[in-house]
Amino acid sequence: MTLMKIRRDKIGRIDKTICNFNSEDIVLDAGTGQGPFLRVLAPKCNSIYAIDSDLRLLKNIRSRITHENIILLNADLNKVPIRSGCFDRVICLEVLEHSEAPLGIISELYRILKPNGICVIAVPTYQSETLYSKLNPSYDHNKGEHITILKKQEWLLLFKRVGFALLGVRNENFGPALYWIFRNIFPIEYDPSSGSFSKYRLFDWLFILGVPIADRATFGGFNRFGNMIFPKSWYFYLTKMG
Repeated sequence: MTLMKIRRDKIGRIDKTICNFNSEDIVLDAGTGQGPFLRVLAPKCNSIYAIDSDLRLLKNIRSRITHENIILLNADLNKVPIRSGCFDRVICLEVLEHSEAPLGIISELYRILKPNGICVIAVPTYQSETLYSKLNPSYDHNKGEHITILKKQEWLLLFKRVGFALLGVRNENFGPALYWIFRNIFPIEYDPSSGSFSKYRLFDWLFILGVPIADRATFGGFNRFGNMIFPKSWYFYLTKMG
């Protein structure tokens, strides 16, 4: 997760006009990782279940975040130990690309979502991943990172297959998309494709700080225009028809 992708007042790049959160919602953060969205979600929701298969990450979250309405679960997303139709909102951001069999996870997300609930799934775009691989052959060698990269229609077919109805798709993360172009032209040894940086260079910091400034200076136009041309992520808004 890059610094540009985390804002204190935002949950990833979730479009609040499609998926808002209220005080009665029971929310699932599927594949929470370092839990970057939990502090923002906690005051908005009734309760949040944060699931990850890495117990070490969950212990780290518990040492940093103490909200009583956050429940941490160490579990495989292919078999979530929660009854069906439990959650009002499900978010699964930049997770499915790390799985060899994303259909199993998608099926579970559908199962545990309430009828008429909303599920937000974010994945890297096929175009951005293809470009990074061409710019930096070692980008493809990270078999533990981005494993499943599909075209938009292929993702949509998987969602439809398990029963999801599509509410909308948004292009997001133009700033990080530009940054990863630079990072793959001028790679750092053992540079992970996941966005977990081993170190920063001066230009890294200038880029990370400069993109938000450019966006504010153009009243959001920098990212809006860029997301039309070269987004790094697709955000799929899905529902389970009641």
